[in-house]
Amino acid sequence: MLTTDDYLQILETCPIKGHDDAIIRALRYIDLGYPVMLYGPPGNGKTSIAEHLLASLGGGSDSFYKIEGTEGMSEYQMIGGFHPLAMSGNSELAERFVYKYGVVARAIINQKNLLIDEFTRAPSSAYSGLFLLLSTGTLSLEYKEKTLLKPDNWVLVVTANFGDEGTYRLSNALKRRFVPVDIGYPSNSTERSLLESITPDLDSRVIDGILALAEETRLIWKKDRGLPQGVSTDGVIRMARYCELSMKQGSDRVSAFMDAAFHQGTIIADETDPHSLHRVQELVVSIGDSM
Repeated sequence: MLTTDDYLQILETCPIKGHDDAIIRALRYIDLGYPVMLYGPPGNGKTSIAEHLLASLGGGSDSFYKIEGTEGMSEYQMIGGFHPLAMSGNSELAERFVYKYGVVARAIINQKNLLIDEFTRAPSSAYSGLFLLLSTGTLSLEYKEKTLLKPDNWVLVVTANFGDEGTYRLSNALKRRFVPVDIGYPSNSTERSLLESITPDLDSRVIDGILALAEETRLIWKKDRGLPQGVSTDGVIRMARYCELSMKQGSDRVSAFMDAAFHQGTIIADETDPHSLHRVQELVVSIGDSM
């Protein structure tokens, strides 16, 4: 079990700020032996938080394996299977197959924890073996006549974007095997402190405009999904850095803000939906005029 000092150390050293409650919640469930799913809008640090948790719990970045979900992922990448040696260049080997362990099997065999990033970008069929492992604590390796047992202290963390473009809908049965922890948008005060530390020379009125844009786009996203997403923390930082550099090179604050905001608006809007783009552009102009 983790001590109070362990919790504080992990919180204080996390590179992503503003998610203390979510991190504590995730640590408690991990402490109890549950697999955790960090979910939320993109660009808010889910992957960085997951990597930090696993590195802290295991004693370093080499204590866990990481794989990223993709549309073409299958059970072969996750659990394992036979791999042809046709590309070996050796005519004798070209007709042979070798069994390769997937990342889940390798993690258990090598006593490593596991991070599956972008979990929902792979179809549920890729996780059939993982489903069995989380349900029964056993992992049967087809053709190897071997069954692996899930270690009591094995940590599994996945990250997910629900409903994002290019993601799959998880089966309810698979989703129930994880404890969901929301990594949402941080508070306005947290992001303000972050920008003031990263871009200390930036005009406070520009920071106000950036944070206003972020807040308004997030409200639109939450209210009626009028935008695919709100401006992420990563986007807020990118805008602030761009504005600071632009103003150092002679741009006025309004021009710098609107330039950066239009770029960021293109990222978060649906480029195939003129209404979505127009909605962001109107918002940028409105905030720029108030500056």
